[in-house]
Amino acid sequence: MARAAAGREQDILLKGGLVVDGTGAAPYSGHLLIRAGKIHRISRRPLRTTGIVIECAGRVVVPGFIDAHSHLDWHIAIKGHDELKYPFLAQGITTVVGGNCGTSVAGMREDSIWKAQAESALLRNGLPSGRCDTVAEFFTRLSASGASHNIALLAGHGSARASIRGNDPCPLHPYETKELLWLLESAMEQGARGVSLGLQYEPGMYAPPEELREVAAAVKRRGKILAVQMRAFSAVAPGYHLRPFGEPRSLIALREMLDLARATGVRLQLSHLVFVGTRTWGSADAALALIDKAIADGVDVRFDTSSHHYGASVIGVVLPAWFLAKGRAAYEDSSSLRRVRRQIRLVERLLGFGPADIQVTNTLDPDLAEYNGKFLHEIARMRRMNPVDTLIDISRRSGGQAKVLCHRYSNEKIIDSLVRHPASLFMTDAWVERFGVQNPGAFGAFPRLLQLARDRRLLSVEETVRKMTGATAERFGLAGRGVLAEGNAADVVIYDGASVADTTSPADTSGAPIGIDYVFVNGKKMIGSGKKENPLSAGVPLA
Repeated sequence: MARAAAGREQDILLKGGLVVDGTGAAPYSGHLLIRAGKIHRISRRPLRTTGIVIECAGRVVVPGFIDAHSHLDWHIAIKGHDELKYPFLAQGITTVVGGNCGTSVAGMREDSIWKAQAESALLRNGLPSGRCDTVAEFFTRLSASGASHNIALLAGHGSARASIRGNDPCPLHPYETKELLWLLESAMEQGARGVSLGLQYEPGMYAPPEELREVAAAVKRRGKILAVQMRAFSAVAPGYHLRPFGEPRSLIALREMLDLARATGVRLQLSHLVFVGTRTWGSADAALALIDKAIADGVDVRFDTSSHHYGASVIGVVLPAWFLAKGRAAYEDSSSLRRVRRQIRLVERLLGFGPADIQVTNTLDPDLAEYNGKFLHEIARMRRMNPVDTLIDISRRSGGQAKVLCHRYSNEKIIDSLVRHPASLFMTDAWVERFGVQNPGAFGAFPRLLQLARDRRLLSVEETVRKMTGATAERFGLAGRGVLAEGNAADVVIYDGASVADTTSPADTSGAPIGIDYVFVNGKKMIGSGKKENPLSAGVPLA
């Protein structure tokens, strides 16, 4: 498919492909010339070069995909370990927005005594810390060492808060709140695109409404974006008092965030909109109606979504806040254990989600390593325990950090509605594990979106690509990215529109995608005819 000619190697001509430029404009047959990392020429008429020519007839030429919700910031600055980064390139992702769910690799108190709690054990993957106290330090490190992807960063509210007080559930003192705001504003001054909240994780779950308002107001003042993992994505949820009836907690959590945006005027990005448990699925239409109403009222709100039915987390996310707030003492207190067992069983009946839907990818305990990849009910049977006690025991042994895949996040009908919705952007919300079972989103989320849009006729190819590229670049202010235009960075993907597909399955969660032929990052070929190019170091920090 590619042939080399004498001349300047930096010139690469992509000849005769179906150009889908990322703006939503109709596709056309065209030619694109890459020079010095930029798109030098793009034309419907033939172009000439003495450099490399890649014949693209029968292929689609698009901007590099932008992952609107990534956690690659925890791995991208670590030298080596290409196996943690390559799968994202292999599915066409050239730019990531990191620092989501309240957890970021930078933007924390220097020399914090709470370093262990400010860092994410879930995302560190057992590797040396990639943590930087400041965003400026993080970007400097990337510029010096090279990166596999372009990266924009959000400042994690939870990481900054934990660096001040750890996971203490008590409200911050006024002087601590001032320091928290100073840390977040400093991060934004240094290039962070905004702030992320993780309201299902410690310590974000303990932040009172007035603290969240102050954070949102600070983000608004800077003209940045607030990305939020809401307190609940299910009809009943650990973040709320357990009441069997009434409005689904996912809708209460959504309204809380929309009201926050209304009160402060902040630009709101709803992270990984999902509907956990079969009894939550019926609230999806109501959630989209709330979002539509907010947009009609002038609220600047969008959401990101994936193409799979499940997602990765830690086992502690299914335990109630009151239990987690007691720390390790909760696992030794018989009264707390009786209460939490009752609550887990009740939630399972009310929600249609329970231990049978939780797949443990890594127990983080050598004595339990044989259970990696198995569902809790399978582990319970093997250990001759009941599933609820198995959940509690693995959480106790891992400090609530055992890695899991939670299933029944949604169904195909809901995914179709989210993909089609005008306010949706696309993302992976995934990372590659060094051990255990993988999250399929890290391997096939974007090819699967192309596949679904094609096979189910959810969206036109130009609208699908726009959501993956130009719309996301515009949302996060990524100038010169996301659109094939002269002068823009040469982040380009060439794929086979007829065959592109995700190959992951419950039996093989790390299957490589098919149909992604070439990936260029800043004009450097990172993937060529499905093969990795070395080294993976063409990305840049997007400060």
